[in-house]
Amino acid sequence: MPSPAFPGMFLAFAAAVLLLFASISPPVWERVSFLNVETPAGRNVYGVFGLCLKATERLCTRRSIGYNLQAQGLDNTLIQMNSDILHNLSKTLILHPIAGALSFLAFLCGLIGVACASRAATIMMALLSFLGALAGLVIFVIDMVLWNVLKNRVNDAGYNATLGNANWFTVGAVAAMIMAMCASFFGACGRFATGRAAGEKY
Repeated sequence: MPSPAFPGMFLAFAAAVLLLFASISPPVWERVSFLNVETPAGRNVYGVFGLCLKATERLCTRRSIGYNLQAQGLDNTLIQMNSDILHNLSKTLILHPIAGALSFLAFLCGLIGVACASRAATIMMALLSFLGALAGLVIFVIDMVLWNVLKNRVNDAGYNATLGNANWFTVGAVAAMIMAMCASFFGACGRFATGRAAGEKY
């Protein structure tokens, strides 16, 4: 009989993988981005820790928590992309890897819950999933505000900006963490049989 901890463990692992992909966005990996801005200088791709300009050569900002959001190739007197509020919002992008770490810890607790038929580990998985889902909901709201504001400012100025695939990784991760939280709480109430003679283990 499958362990009651298995569904929550699987969903927490899925959330951790999705948030890992979102977190290794530019300047680490350019194929995953939150925002793509086309400028005369080339394409700017935005990530958690910085942005890259994809032109004849690859130019990326230094990795940091919070960075200059002004697209390279756009005059900041024409389009202001790095106001104090938006710059401060870029610092909160660190919540992506934090939520990913919580998801991974939830997965590890679920793994213990499955391997050892432990109700306590499953309860820990539920609590970590709750914290991960909470952090995920916060970053989802921040992503929708930050990237849509920047996209609208660029498009209103006559240039082209589109949302990147990292946003959908985040959405999928949040959904997975919410389902993992629910599955974990229900799983904690399930039957944990350890074998033919061992009965239940708590």
